[in-house]
Amino acid sequence: MSLKFNKVAVPSNEKFIQTYNLHENSNKQFYFSHANGFNGLTYQSLLRNISKEFRITTYDMRGHGDTTLKADPKKLKSWYCFRDDLIFLIENSNIPAVLSGHSLGGTASWLVALSRPDLVEKLVLVDPVILPLRYIFGYHLFNFFNIAHFLNPLAKNALIRRNGWKTKEEAYDYFAGKKLFSKVSKEALSDYVNHGLKINKNNNLDLKCDPKWESACFQLNTKEVWNGVEHLKIPIKIILTKNSAVCNTYSQKRIKRLAPQTEIVFIENTTHMLPLEASEEVSDEINKFL
Repeated sequence: MSLKFNKVAVPSNEKFIQTYNLHENSNKQFYFSHANGFNGLTYQSLLRNISKEFRITTYDMRGHGDTTLKADPKKLKSWYCFRDDLIFLIENSNIPAVLSGHSLGGTASWLVALSRPDLVEKLVLVDPVILPLRYIFGYHLFNFFNIAHFLNPLAKNALIRRNGWKTKEEAYDYFAGKKLFSKVSKEALSDYVNHGLKINKNNNLDLKCDPKWESACFQLNTKEVWNGVEHLKIPIKIILTKNSAVCNTYSQKRIKRLAPQTEIVFIENTTHMLPLEASEEVSDEINKFL
């Protein structure tokens, strides 16, 4: 089952957010936000297993996929733009929603719940980037001296990653050989390749997400992920890989202390890419929460 394409126009400069919807006639709303460097349709194997009681919307975040909102890596100062874009989508639908997301997409959903709890019924996040404050202050210090991309391997690697293939088959084989994708299902990897590349002027294939934008996103972290957590009253579930590096034990303990209604579960034998590695297990955990 493929997701139905639908474009939501943003009322400025004729730009738009590309959204993809499933179960259009459902009267409950579920939003899923993807990880940095990916796109909404990469997660089809996960989303098709989410309860049919919900109208499921995923989308290409700013600077990713087919969304055309401005994405200048030199001007990216925080992740609030991702929060604000998601708020726009929710307000556009006029239905309070269950928010979900992976990695940066989970953080964007978390930031929406912190700033606009009136828009959120439940929050279910998959390995979101919610780092301890001491880690975040370190990132800000690195950024101040303009050395974050040297000390942050994700930011550094994004800048030097390969960007150019002759065919999708060549791109698939390339990514399949990378450690990041070593446990990702063939279906999810195919979706990533099919929807994450664009034809360039030389008739070759480039990444839709500019590596400079991806790197800029990796260089940021925001202390605001902790602002007002103690005021969150909505149900929260966080689905993690064991030994998560982006929501570690320090963050888990603080979240549980500030928002004790939070349920934290772990998916065994997975990495940070768990929604693309164990889509059935992750969707089962989401559905149990819904």
